[in-house]
Amino acid sequence: MSDYSDHQVECIVKLGGRAITHKERHETANTEAIQSAGALFCDTGIGKYIAVHGAGSFGHFEAKKYGVATGYRNSDGLTSPVKQVQMGLCKTRLSVTKLNHLLVSEFVQQGIPAVGMSPFNSYITNSKDSFKHADLEVLSQSLDEGYLPVLHGDAVLDQATGCSILGGDPLIEKLCYHFKPKRVVFLTDVNGIYDRPPDQQGANHIPQITVNQDGHIATTLATSMSGHDVTGGIMGKIDCACRIVKHSKGRTKVFIGKLESTYSKDLVRNGMSKPEMMTEICYQ
Repeated sequence: MSDYSDHQVECIVKLGGRAITHKERHETANTEAIQSAGALFCDTGIGKYIAVHGAGSFGHFEAKKYGVATGYRNSDGLTSPVKQVQMGLCKTRLSVTKLNHLLVSEFVQQGIPAVGMSPFNSYITNSKDSFKHADLEVLSQSLDEGYLPVLHGDAVLDQATGCSILGGDPLIEKLCYHFKPKRVVFLTDVNGIYDRPPDQQGANHIPQITVNQDGHIATTLATSMSGHDVTGGIMGKIDCACRIVKHSKGRTKVFIGKLESTYSKDLVRNGMSKPEMMTEICYQ
């Protein structure tokens, strides 16, 4: 398929794993946050939105334990016991699809025509950082028919290493290249980006991060992430957001904000932002 789609997507929404789960407690969903997530898509234009959610406490533990992110081979041969890593992939997928089912069930209960879609069925990576194959035909057709696709970070096949982890953020980046959405909204458990972890004393909120034409940012950030996070944490999210803005030359607006907030619905539906409460990634 072409890298670009004729289907005009209004917004791709990333529901952060830390926002929709209790990330330090294995397979523990944040049911109130998931209900709030559903409310974002109620009574919206059909076929205009794509939701992608992180795994949070679903899947990260299994992926870390079995080394799914690094796979079981390289150019020199096997690096890990194949069966062990294969079972890790299976257990990781069992876990992340549980969370996907919880979200889709809540969305459908709220009257949203949501359908769960697993990247394992459509994506093959190559050395983790690039894509060997991406089949977006079913996703495109689902949008045309008026459904809300709900994708998730997943364990996938990898041409070079046997398997890898395809996180929700690089997945969104790939979707942006294809669908060219008007905006991307990353929703987390805090109000955007801070100059250090927001729970540290003296942390200052950053309302805007500017991306230069070479893709670099000038802002200095000190971040943290959970020990079992295999997808890059907040810096991975910022890097992904910067690449989206750079690739689109600012045509795709990118925001990072809080899921359970007074502004998240306006941000998702019409791009109305409150700079003092979220962060916009801007193109210079």
